[in-house]
Amino acid sequence: MTLIQKILFYTLSALIIILILVLVRKKKIRENDSWLWLLFSLFLIIITSNVLILTKLSDYLKVAKSIILIFLASIAFFILILWLYIIISNYQTKIKNLAQKIALLEEKIEKLNKRLDKNDKNLNEKV
Repeated sequence: MTLIQKILFYTLSALIIILILVLVRKKKIRENDSWLWLLFSLFLIIITSNVLILTKLSDYLKVAKSIILIFLASIAFFILILWLYIIISNYQTKIKNLAQKIALLEEKIEKLNKRLDKNDKNLNEKV
């Protein structure tokens, strides 16, 4: 791995770690969700620091060049992001449905309160 590639991977890892820590501190993401990103950054640092690990892993997986392994890891990472996006979309749909149900229930409560007020006025007029 060339020096420029190592610098690029170290910089990328450092930026991911800093970004995740800032997002956790600002409560934009939960601590539970941040571990995956931090592990990915740590993996990137380990692979960049010790190319021998990448070479042995490439030999074990019968991959011709180690850069292909990084490419495959990137594809796996993007699949993970897609999976998380699907989960988020599912939750957004559930939240939308829940908000609609709450709005309908609030409307029913208002109608019932108006009826009760109307009945109270009728009772007061009769008395």
